[in-house]
Amino acid sequence: MKASFQSDRENIILCIMLSFALMAAVFVVYLPGKDGPFLADDFPNILDNSGIQLHSLSLNELSAAWSANNSSGPLKRPVASLSFALNYYFSDQKFNPIPFRLTNIAIHAVNGILLFFCVLFLIRAYDKSAPAKIIAFWSALIWSLHPLQLTSVLYVVQRMNSLACLFMLVGFLVFLKGRMSLNKPTGYILMWGGAIGGTILGGLCKENALLLPLLIFISEVTLLPSIDCRKTRLRLLIYYSIIAIIPVLILIGYYTFFPKYLLQGYTVRNFNLIERLLTEARVLFYYLRLLFYPDNTELSLAHDDFLISRGLFLPKTTFFAVVCVFFLIGVAINSNVRKKYAFASFSILWFLVGHLMESTVFPLELVYEHRNYLPSIGVIIGFVFLSYKTLEARASKLMVNSFYISIAISVAFVTYARAAVWSNTNSFTYFEVRNHPESMRANSAYAKNLELRVGANPESYSHLIKASQLDMFEVSTLIDMFIELNSFIHSLDIPQVNENVVLPSRYDDPLVLEKNYIESLMQLVNDEIMRRLADKTFSLRTMTSIRSAANCVIDQHHMCQGIGPSVLQWIAGAINQPGFSHVPMMYLIQAKINFFLGNQEQAWDGLNQAISLYPTWMYLRAEKAHLYVVLNDFEKAEQTLQEAEALGVATGHDLKEFQKLRDVMSSLKAGNGVGN
Repeated sequence: MKASFQSDRENIILCIMLSFALMAAVFVVYLPGKDGPFLADDFPNILDNSGIQLHSLSLNELSAAWSANNSSGPLKRPVASLSFALNYYFSDQKFNPIPFRLTNIAIHAVNGILLFFCVLFLIRAYDKSAPAKIIAFWSALIWSLHPLQLTSVLYVVQRMNSLACLFMLVGFLVFLKGRMSLNKPTGYILMWGGAIGGTILGGLCKENALLLPLLIFISEVTLLPSIDCRKTRLRLLIYYSIIAIIPVLILIGYYTFFPKYLLQGYTVRNFNLIERLLTEARVLFYYLRLLFYPDNTELSLAHDDFLISRGLFLPKTTFFAVVCVFFLIGVAINSNVRKKYAFASFSILWFLVGHLMESTVFPLELVYEHRNYLPSIGVIIGFVFLSYKTLEARASKLMVNSFYISIAISVAFVTYARAAVWSNTNSFTYFEVRNHPESMRANSAYAKNLELRVGANPESYSHLIKASQLDMFEVSTLIDMFIELNSFIHSLDIPQVNENVVLPSRYDDPLVLEKNYIESLMQLVNDEIMRRLADKTFSLRTMTSIRSAANCVIDQHHMCQGIGPSVLQWIAGAINQPGFSHVPMMYLIQAKINFFLGNQEQAWDGLNQAISLYPTWMYLRAEKAHLYVVLNDFEKAEQTLQEAEALGVATGHDLKEFQKLRDVMSSLKAGNGVGN
């Protein structure tokens, strides 16, 4: 009894020490990236999201933060939004990227520790003779330090991804505890609680957490011990039918009978469903290559330069990728049926199931590294376990552990170097475009950063030209080109006329610093913007870029001097584009530009048109009230707010915005004595 207690105590101490070692390793490797800037989707989801600006811990403020996200996923990811708001609140109510990134690093470290315990339970359930703690530690350490996880850590908005994984791992761990205790009354309670709790809480961070029941099912059919008792087997069958099998069948049936809800998303993509599936077969093996050979020159925030498969042999590697996907599925099924190489079956199925939501039929963008955060767990666990079992019979423990130490050091070095690159905007944008010169987004980001540092210049414009050529469905780079050309005219002392200069004939002709040439080039760029808007563009990016241009005009930035009429023309083009999914927002932007230009009648028409298209969107009504406030028409502003509240659909975030407007009105009335 005493010896058993001593052994348990030593095991607990060892597990605690290994957990601290994991956490320390993660912080050491990722700390160079803590000073990096906010990037890309960080702006609409965090910096430009007023609901994230938490000023107190009152119920109203917390409710507003909970409902602040209206654009990311069908479940709105409120837990992630609340975490961003708490970061803001405890950072002196400032958008300082360091606390946000340190929180992300801490979440990743906790995930590494949770993974350690999950693997520990799995190994003990599958092979009691295996050194579970050692295999679990190396699996968790290699996964935690792998550079493919970096975008889920240092890209602040991807906390949605890592936080979802945290709840999934907690749920999985609780499930395993219950599954290995079926002889106790709490066994089934823990199984249900782990699966349902992990799925719900994870899904409120990001929707791919809905895959947790399937991953639990994969673990059951591959690694967990079989049950002899018929009654227990029946209970397990009911359990897995309810949490995994029936939901999958319902989902398949839904999209079979209502395919338009799936296919309509492809109207704004430059690929169709078949092309996406063919491309994703190659993408999966690209991910696997990056897992086993993480080359920093290939790792990137955006992989929009990945070649789309236009047919089974276009490119030829598509056919081999499709065949290999089916081969891997066959290997997994065969291994499972024959009860051999169970960890190989587990690894393959976990990886493929982990990619079901983001790498199959849904019309998302094609390639992102953060999509491997959860699926890579299966691959790394399988690699460590199978290689350990192979090596332990042929080498000493010292040699075997030295092998894993060398892997951990190698991936840590690559991640540390990459984290250092992410530590500032200059190095980040430089290495992105150096490593991915055919990426539209890398060229665009480099150009914007260069222009921000030195102003309008030929080098940044050349990168914008290249970006515009790389994606013929993109208008954001063309809008950036138009604004930079406008900036050349208003910021530089350039010749008015040069008789030796031949005027441009195409929108992407090289830049010549001569006023007539630039004005002619601006017209060609504008024509290309309108041509693309009349065809097909990605709605969200188009809306975002036009809104940025509109804000630039309203803020009276010198770069956007005099381009208001052009922005109105782009808005009209977007509104008239077939299938454009952000028409209400475009009407709102149109109204704000018209209001700024003094066209009040057109402004109210546009705003009312936006509200008629989306009457329950409180943001539109708040903007309408704001315009009345600007005009000091407080009575109509209050009437607008009351009409909005009467609909009964306002969230905590909406009510917070309404109260802000009322506070402004009260302040103006008290200060100026103006009111109606």
